[in-house]
Amino acid sequence: MNGETTYLTGLAEVLWPCGGLLGRGEARTLRREASPAGDGDVREYLPVPSAHNPRVILPAANRYAAARGVAAFAQRHSLRDRLRAAGLTAAFASGLAPLLLRDRLHVGPGRTIEHELSEALERRVVIAVHIGPPRANRKPVLLVLTPAGRSVGYAKLGVNELTSRLVRAETRALALLAESRLPDITVPRLLHEGEWNGHPLLVQDPLPVGRQTDRPTRRQLLRCVVQISALEPVRVLPLSQSPYRSALADRIAALGERPESAPLRASLDALPDVRLPFGAWHGDLTRWNIAGTPRRAFVWDWERLAFGVPVGFDALHYELNECVQSGVHPGVHRWLDTGARLLRDPLIAGTGLLPGTEAAVMALYLIDLATRYLHDRQAEAGGSPAAVDDWLLPALAGLRDRAAREIADPA
Repeated sequence: MNGETTYLTGLAEVLWPCGGLLGRGEARTLRREASPAGDGDVREYLPVPSAHNPRVILPAANRYAAARGVAAFAQRHSLRDRLRAAGLTAAFASGLAPLLLRDRLHVGPGRTIEHELSEALERRVVIAVHIGPPRANRKPVLLVLTPAGRSVGYAKLGVNELTSRLVRAETRALALLAESRLPDITVPRLLHEGEWNGHPLLVQDPLPVGRQTDRPTRRQLLRCVVQISALEPVRVLPLSQSPYRSALADRIAALGERPESAPLRASLDALPDVRLPFGAWHGDLTRWNIAGTPRRAFVWDWERLAFGVPVGFDALHYELNECVQSGVHPGVHRWLDTGARLLRDPLIAGTGLLPGTEAAVMALYLIDLATRYLHDRQAEAGGSPAAVDDWLLPALAGLRDRAAREIADPA
């Protein structure tokens, strides 16, 4: 049993505390009896692509829900992933997938997460579960479906201290966003807030994202960044007088004696005292959390929504994640140029960002990102872009020097 199989069995205990068993083929060791909802006895799920490398858990007995789950979780991924998902979707639609996929997760009779969701949403539902690659904030995302395969919503469940905190934060964010005005952005509605098996649970409605939507254009992305920043009144302040700087310094201090703490603190102290606009940011705006049509953007995963940060962080975060798709080191080198160009765009400049302050904003963003990674222990969980000392600190050193030069000669 490898680490991923261990994670899968632990996750099964959270979702289906009535009992689960990994195996092959038909369930033989779990006693068959009627479930409380009258929906059969031993339930069977397929870890895809395997129990040793699970990324999605799909219901074996419902090919409509399984096919929909594969298609939904493949959106925004690479072409290779989408082609693989198309083949798997066809296999489920034809009924061949259970014959091709050998690993099984057998769940015994008893009350399950499906029962909890069915009661909360007042309809019978089935689920497909996305668990993603190893990282510190890894948590199950459940696509909630009718038995006929129609999407009802997405549920998130905290499974440890960090992910529980993020689920609760997103619940608060969705409640706040329901009362806010974002002229060109649609966000999910909060359908249910509760607990399951001692873990925080939220359910939000599905956004109309699919073949009719695509990645945002540059203009659409920046328009989203500006509208999100305006969730609170944007204030232009000297960096030294901003609550953001003192809060960031406190977060660095809370890292203790980690070797990365000293260079992060030194970089923050060395930045020039520039005047910057401060507003809200999504906190994780990437291709996986935004889609658009020519008229509207759809944005989800609001668990890192924060206020009082330099305007432009969301644009830098999106661009960095795009650049590193082809490799971390060449991607970061490219981002040092493209990120600065995004900050010079008239849409961002219109919030009060002055020429000659771009490098300071980029440096602050990297300090913030590094501090987040270190607090979340992302590198220990296996995320390669989270190796702060490998690429982030060297890039930060260059930006710190560039910020000093820019403020001396903004032209």
